[in-house]
Amino acid sequence: MRENDLIQVLWVENDPLVTNSYPGEAEMCGDLQLTVFPCWEEAEVALESDYDRWQAIILDAKCQYKKSDADKADRFLMNVITRIGKIAARKDRTIPWYVLSGQGEDDIRDLIPDINEWDDSWVKLTNRRFYSKNAKVKYGNEERYERQLLFERIRTQVNHYNEELQIENDLYPDVFTALDKLGLAADVGFHLMPLLVPIHFKGTTNADYNRRYMDLRKALEYLFRHMVKMGILPKIVVNKKEKDSVNLTWCSLFLGGKRPLNLEELAGGEKAFWKDIERLTDVPILPKQLSKWLKEAIFQTGGAAHTSEEEKEVTMNLEKYLQHVGGSTYMLRCLTMGLCDLILWYEDFVTSHPDEEMNAVNFWKFRRSKF
Repeated sequence: MRENDLIQVLWVENDPLVTNSYPGEAEMCGDLQLTVFPCWEEAEVALESDYDRWQAIILDAKCQYKKSDADKADRFLMNVITRIGKIAARKDRTIPWYVLSGQGEDDIRDLIPDINEWDDSWVKLTNRRFYSKNAKVKYGNEERYERQLLFERIRTQVNHYNEELQIENDLYPDVFTALDKLGLAADVGFHLMPLLVPIHFKGTTNADYNRRYMDLRKALEYLFRHMVKMGILPKIVVNKKEKDSVNLTWCSLFLGGKRPLNLEELAGGEKAFWKDIERLTDVPILPKQLSKWLKEAIFQTGGAAHTSEEEKEVTMNLEKYLQHVGGSTYMLRCLTMGLCDLILWYEDFVTSHPDEEMNAVNFWKFRRSKF
């Protein structure tokens, strides 16, 4: 249970000169309340007994794992970081941890695993995964003490990024792991996150959330582009003339095992009919459950995303629907859960069909020789 409005930080440090001076600085720089523990043995008891209280953890590199231990960075860091991960998995919430050290860089660089992705921007700036107690670093147009930057960064990350950390690491780790394996975390994950955060955290109005149908559509577009890359879909589904737009309806029909509509205008300036693409497998690529979900998702997002004359009727249907359900967000939330299943299915499918050339041979062909 949090004791006040200050950000609660569990701090493992046994140097009295440091523990006497840093708490005031941390409160001034980052609105942090540092609660010090001289060894991990004592800190872990506090962490386990009141896990919800803590919003960040700071570790000295050279400290004691147990009260009777000597100060050794190799024993301390490797064991503590492992313990933090195990506790987080059991508690279903990741607490961001940071290393603040007076050690030399060569002494601890290899002791800190690259699993603290919440602080990747610091790694890009300094090429290391720890902060120095006394060194300064060029930050913007000035030099700043690294410990002060750490305090400020914790405040920023707690206030703005902790929700996303929990979504990615605790609530939907399988989905984001699948996106990482596919190389789609930056594209699909970028549009999935604003759909998931409001489901679990307050602060988004229903009206704002219902504007995010576009994120669902964009996520589908990136998935289909990846299917083109993997040879599962033909390249013509991406229209180069229209800002690389993707014909979602055709993709849905093709993946679901139905005969695609007779739509004109191929990408790249060539003219042809979609009927000239022949499916080479009688078995639908998508499972029936996902095929039905995908059809509905494309219909719903089409109404929210398009403003052309021919789609105004769909747009009005969505607006009318929302009026009758009090502007609820349940439909979009439901579609978002389906997107998570689609991602999991697709990662499994690509694992079983990793050869893009063989996919293009096995799933489709052009009927006419000119193609």
